[in-house]
Amino acid sequence: MNGIEIILIAAMVVLTIWILLRKSGKPRGKKAKDTPQTHHERAVWAWAKIVSSTHGAAGLAGMVRVALELEVHLPGTPQFPAATTWLVEQEMLTYVEIGKEVSLKVDPLDVKYIYPGGSWARLVE
Repeated sequence: MNGIEIILIAAMVVLTIWILLRKSGKPRGKKAKDTPQTHHERAVWAWAKIVSSTHGAAGLAGMVRVALELEVHLPGTPQFPAATTWLVEQEMLTYVEIGKEVSLKVDPLDVKYIYPGGSWARLVE
């Protein structure tokens, strides 16, 4: 074998490896788009004081749409204001009255995703 044949074989091996790496797994250097599921999986426990709570009439299945303004206390960060909207069971509206404290989960990478800490409510997405 002469030098040119060795270089061509090495180039083919490198090209083959590069093609295989590009086809396998996630594309390198690109961030995967966050989904509601990834936000929920990333969420960590926190608590909040309810600053404002407004709701309408009960809808389907006795759920009420409640707009909340919160003072969120996420461990390791200073408290911060946030707004969210939950669907709350009508019988549990007393949990989201002004001045109450509520347990919740927050996505620390995107704090607009605030999930209720119980099965009595869910985030409107």
